[in-house]
Amino acid sequence: MSTEARDQYQEILQGLYTLLARFPTGNVELKEQTDLVADMGLDSINVMELLQEIEDRFDIIVPLNVMSDIRTVQDLAIQVQRLLGENS
Repeated sequence: MSTEARDQYQEILQGLYTLLARFPTGNVELKEQTDLVADMGLDSINVMELLQEIEDRFDIIVPLNVMSDIRTVQDLAIQVQRLLGENS
């Protein structure tokens, strides 16, 4: 991964941490391997709210069919980076 791509990934990750922090995390520390459902306990309504916030923050559209491939914060960051690349 190039330095530019790595920097973009880190910015996306920080943005996601900010968005995820508004959801109750209990004693779970947000990190790349944090599972959105198993660790954070996000339900389908939380996921839909999160997707809306991601779309607004990053100015992208997240197709619902990609959600089946997203389990962790890292998976989500990679998907956002991919979608940003498609829009540029």
